[in-house]
Order: sequence, then structure tokens, then C-alpha cells
Amino acid sequence: MKNQLETKIKTSQTGTTTRGWGMFLMIICCITISTSPLIFRSVENADIWQINIYRSFSWISALSLILLVKYRTRIINKIFAIGRWGILAGVFLASAQTCYIYALDNTTVANVVFILSAVPFVTALIAYIFLKEIIKTPTIVMMFFAVIGIFIMVNEGVNTGNTFGNIMAILTLLCFACFPVILRKNRHIDMIPTLIVPAIIIGVIGFIIKGNDILISNNDMALSFIWGGILNGIAHSIFIIATRHLMAAEITLFMLLEFSLAPLWVWYFIGETPAVNTLYGGSIVMSALALLTFYELLKRRKLNIIIKDIGWKEDSKRTIIDEPNIKISKKISNEEFSIMKENQTIKNFDDQISEKIGLEIEKQIIPSLNDWMDNNLKKMLKKNIEDQFNDLKKEKKSNGK
Repeated sequence: MKNQLETKIKTSQTGTTTRGWGMFLMIICCITISTSPLIFRSVENADIWQINIYRSFSWISALSLILLVKYRTRIINKIFAIGRWGILAGVFLASAQTCYIYALDNTTVANVVFILSAVPFVTALIAYIFLKEIIKTPTIVMMFFAVIGIFIMVNEGVNTGNTFGNIMAILTLLCFACFPVILRKNRHIDMIPTLIVPAIIIGVIGFIIKGNDILISNNDMALSFIWGGILNGIAHSIFIIATRHLMAAEITLFMLLEFSLAPLWVWYFIGETPAVNTLYGGSIVMSALALLTFYELLKRRKLNIIIKDIGWKEDSKRTIIDEPNIKISKKISNEEFSIMKENQTIKNFDDQISEKIGLEIEKQIIPSLNDWMDNNLKKMLKKNIEDQFNDLKKEKKSNGK
């Protein structure tokens, strides 16, 4: 009994800790990545391709270290295992990174990041065209508002002479959206080794363009190394690892933090103020994304309640025990250890069976529940609000009497 309680508590704590760490790492990564426009604005004299050369060098170095720690002797096999689709994904990411820096160089940071905040919508549209993934009605509605917001920002750019910067921002948006679609179609591809492809491409192109003209100041070199090594190499790798422990809607919510902070950094430290129409358009795009995210989270919560009511827990591997006063001895005899191993083996077998049952239930029930939620969630929300208003009216009447 003691051993079973220990196993249950450890299993529960592991699941909770992993998810908590995932959220913590996601917040740290989004805050770190949001500083890239500030780094670019702080560069003194280096041009775009000089920055890219040093950025590429530090990016490859940091990523190679991560891959070496993770895969050790299998690092070369893992890199080559990405295949042609992984290389194509890397080409799109290299194009996105290049267009991104050109966009920052030709328009305001707010314009760029607010346009990029539409990435989830464009990704859904590209996935619909090439993967035939269904776009649900709430996403289509929010896409419409996002298009309006982007139009307002691009129109502002045309009026102020920043057309090229806005075009680069839109190209960045399209290339960033293509990257996850390719990986979604080829789920066997490990995303982290794929990141080394754009780093190599950017570096090679930089050397071809600049040749021997690569001398820059110590300030610019340090900023380029921080951008490539810490932001592109380490932060993006941790971001990818953290996404495995969070829902898609939660990831999108954390990305909003990045898009919101980037214009604030350059405003606070450099004094770059976006145009009024940029703020209007960006607010529309960000609001549409936030509303869709909260809708998905609410739907997921309702779905989890329904699943719990029918007697199946989505996370069949996690067993939660609420007995805080239980004290487990740290000293375990050989006999107790053998019993613990036997109990763990039985538990693992039970977990495998539960997981298979859970997967079958998910295949049969979850799609129907999702459709039902899409059709009935609005009615449920409306009914709840009407019930609350009726209760308030009854209380007022009773108080009046």
C-alpha cells in the first residue's frame, strides 16, 4: 500500500510539474524572443547581411551544442533524418528570418509584429488548402477581422512610404505559416534539427553577398551573437520543447505576449512610437486572436467536463491522490523494492490498456463532442447569461418587497 501511494504521488507530481515547467519556459522564451527588434534597433553600423553572418555562426554553434547534448553520437543521423521536407521547411524559415529583418529595417516594429500576429490564421488557411484541414466557423470569422486589421496597417504603410517594409512583413508572415504546415504534414520530422537548415542558409548567403567585408564593431558583433545564439538557437529550441506539454490555444496565448512586448521594448528604450492606424489595425488583429484563443480554451474546458462526466479521464496515465498528511519512508528494504517493481510493472501494463482504450474513445467520441460544442456553445453561453440576469431581477424584486 505504501509503495502504491508513493508511485501515485510521484506520477501526479511529475505530470503537474512538467506542465508547470512548460508554461514557465514558454513565458521566458516569449519574453526573450520579443527583444529581437530591440537588438536590431541597437545595432550601430552593421548592415543586414553582416548581422546575419555572425548571427548564423552563433545560431549554428548554440544549436549544435543542444543537439549534441540531446542526441550525442546520433546527432549526424538525426540531422540527415529530416529529409527533403525538413530542408524545405528550413528554406521557408530562412526566408522568413531574412524578410523579417528587412521588414524591421523598413517599417516600425509595431507594424511588423502586429502583422505577424496573424500567423495562426494564415497557417489554418494554408493547412486547409494543402492538407484539407477543416477551418471552423469561429476561425473564419476571426480571420475576416484579422484581414481588416492588416489592411489598415498596410494602408498606413503606403501612406507613410513604408510599403516595402509592409510587403516584407507579409512575406515573413507567409513563410512562417508554411513552416508548421510542412512539419504537420510530416510529423516524423524532428523540428529541432530542422532549425540548423535556416542557420546554414543565412550564413552561406551572407558570405556570398559580403565576401571579405565582414568587420563590424564589438557592440554589433555581441548583439548579433546574442540574437543568433540565445534567441534563435537556445530560446527557439526551448520554445519547441515547451510546446509539447501545452495545448495549441495556450501556445497561441503565450505568443500574444511576444507580439505585445516587442513594440513596448523599442518604445521604452529607443522612443519608437507607432502610427495611430498601426495601433488600430494591430488591436483588431490581436483582439481577434485573443478572442479565438479564449474560445478554444473555454471549449476545451467544457469538453473536459463532459469527458469526466462520462467516466473517462483524458490523461489516463496520471493518478491524483489528495492525502497531504501521508508520510512515506525513504528507507526501503530489498523485499519492498521488489514488490514496488512488480506493482510498477502491473501499473504500466494497466496504463497501456487504459491508453489504448482512451485512444479508441477519443477517435469515436471526441470529434462528435467537438462538433456538438461548436454548435451548442453559443446557446449555452447565452442561456447562462440570461439565467444570471433573471436571477438578478428576482433578487431586486425580493429586495424591493
